[in-house]
Amino acid sequence: MNINSLKYFVKACKDKNFTKSSKDLFITQQAFSRIISNLEKELSTPLFKRNSRGVELTQIGEYIYPKADKLIKEFKDFEDDINEKVQFKKKKLDIGFAPGTLRTLGSKYIVQFSKEFLDIDIVIHEYTDIVCEANVLNGSIDMACTINPMNTIDFSYYNLKKDYLVAVVNKNNPIAKKQSINFTDLRNEKLILLDETFRIQSLIMENFIEAGFEPDILVKCTFDLLIAYDFVALNKGVFIFVNCLANTDAYDEICCVKMKTPTAMWDIGFLVKKDIIISKNMKIFMNYFLNRNNQKIII
Repeated sequence: MNINSLKYFVKACKDKNFTKSSKDLFITQQAFSRIISNLEKELSTPLFKRNSRGVELTQIGEYIYPKADKLIKEFKDFEDDINEKVQFKKKKLDIGFAPGTLRTLGSKYIVQFSKEFLDIDIVIHEYTDIVCEANVLNGSIDMACTINPMNTIDFSYYNLKKDYLVAVVNKNNPIAKKQSINFTDLRNEKLILLDETFRIQSLIMENFIEAGFEPDILVKCTFDLLIAYDFVALNKGVFIFVNCLANTDAYDEICCVKMKTPTAMWDIGFLVKKDIIISKNMKIFMNYFLNRNNQKIII
C-alpha cells in the first residue's frame, strides 16, 4: 500500500464511477481498475461493489475511506511544509553599525532576533559614522545604526538611546577628584580625541568652540582605543568618550568623570535614506530594538 494507491481509492470513493475517475486523472479505465484491484489484493478484501451505474463501497471500504482521506490530507500538508522549507529563501538586510552601537544594542539580542525571524538574514557591516552615512546614501546598505548626523535633508533618523560623555583621566589628575566637569575645565589639558570619521568628534569640537577655546590635542585615535587608555594611564592627557562605552577596568590608574554639558550627548539610532519606502523587514528590525529601548515604534 502506498499513498498514490490511496489517492486513487479516495478519488473513486468520491466519484463512485471508475470511468469518470480515470478521465479526471488522465489514465485509462483499465489502468485505474488495475490500481484499485491491486490495492484490494494487498488488503485481501474487496473495497467496491461493481454495478451498472458504477461502484459503491463495501463495508470495509466505508471504514477505510475517511481514514484514507484524512491520511492523504495530512500527507499533502507534510509535502507542502517540506517544499516550503526547501524553497525557503531568507530576505537579506544589510545593516551598518558604527563603533559602539552593536555593543549597545547587544549582540545576544541580534542573535535572538535572528532566531525569532528566520526569514530575515541580518548582514552586519561595521563602519565609522561617516562611512555609515555614505553607504546609506549610495545604497550599499539598507540602513545604519549610528550617531544622529543632524541632517534632515538626506536622512530620516529614529532615536534609540542617549548617553552622556565622560572624561577618562588619570587618578593623579586634579580633575579625577571632581564629581563632574564641563568643557571649560579642560582648557589647560592635553586631549585625546577620536578622529573626524566619528560624529562624536564634531560634537566635541562644537562644545569646545562654545566654551570659547581651541583644545590642545595630543592625539586623535581611529579604531585602536587602547592607545587612548594607555596615554591616560601614563598621565599624558584626558580622553573624552561615551559613558556606556568607556572601559577602564583593565587600568588601576584611570577613572571616568562625567561631562555635565547638556548639549554633549551621544545620540544613537537608526538611519535610513530620506523619502525611501521603508521595507517590512527594516521596520521589523527597527521596531524590535526601538521597543526594547522604550522608543516610539515605526507604523
